[in-house]
Amino acid sequence: MYKKMLVAFDGAESSMDIVRQAARFARSENSMVDIVTVCPEYQGNLRIQGDASVLYEMYDSIRNALNDAVAMCKADGVQVRGHFLTGNPADVLAEQIEALGSDIVALGTHSSQLLHSVVIGSVAGTVVRHSDIDLLIITGDKELSLQNIFLAYDGSAEAGIAARQACALAERYGSRLTAGIAYEMDMEAFSLSPVVESAAVEKTELAVESIKNIVASADVRDFDVAVRYGNPPHEVLVEEAQKSDAGLIVIGACSRSKLSHLLVGGVVHKLVYSSACPVLIVKEQAQ
Repeated sequence: MYKKMLVAFDGAESSMDIVRQAARFARSENSMVDIVTVCPEYQGNLRIQGDASVLYEMYDSIRNALNDAVAMCKADGVQVRGHFLTGNPADVLAEQIEALGSDIVALGTHSSQLLHSVVIGSVAGTVVRHSDIDLLIITGDKELSLQNIFLAYDGSAEAGIAARQACALAERYGSRLTAGIAYEMDMEAFSLSPVVESAAVEKTELAVESIKNIVASADVRDFDVAVRYGNPPHEVLVEEAQKSDAGLIVIGACSRSKLSHLLVGGVVHKLVYSSACPVLIVKEQAQ
């Protein structure tokens, strides 16, 4: 399914767990892993500011951490390469995705050094705008597991693409798949017009029917749909994912600039930061 994974690594000790979890998934997919570390270039004049050895020591420290990450993956039987680069992290990562032919990028939600707040920061923003590949966000306090997969579904075109990807994963790993649909209703709107509720219920019913049809065309043996009223919807989806003991949440999103917008306050962004487990964001054009 995924042949080449790029893992963004900043050299922080906490990021080693991101590499470990991403690499474990890559091994199950028999994927090549490219661990990419990008150090920003110093913009001042080191000859004026002082001893350049401070900068080089920092580079050496991060390069050593990269080597440790590569060694850890190799010891776990993962095909892996390390790449230490300098420049603008966002631009270099975007370039490497294309140069290495990556079809999925693994990131962490928090990073104490170079890729801080990667999901909403400039680094991920640039990556999102310049690539159409899926994003695996290692977040929460639960490790990535494919035993139980939770699909956040709303009946949209991008949700349909994510659903097919979730089905493919469930088929491949014999996973239990739960589709969560948040039936959102603005009570103020309902009080003004009950027709609004009828429209929301109809939309939900159509979503249930469509996801059942998608799953019926796949070889998913263990499937369930969870429909819940809830506002905001991301909280309901996270609750249902926890109830299903999900080790991975799959959600669809439009590619490029549209996804960039979603990652700055929309359901995707809120779900990522509220999730107790890793999240796979499936791009609309990734199929």
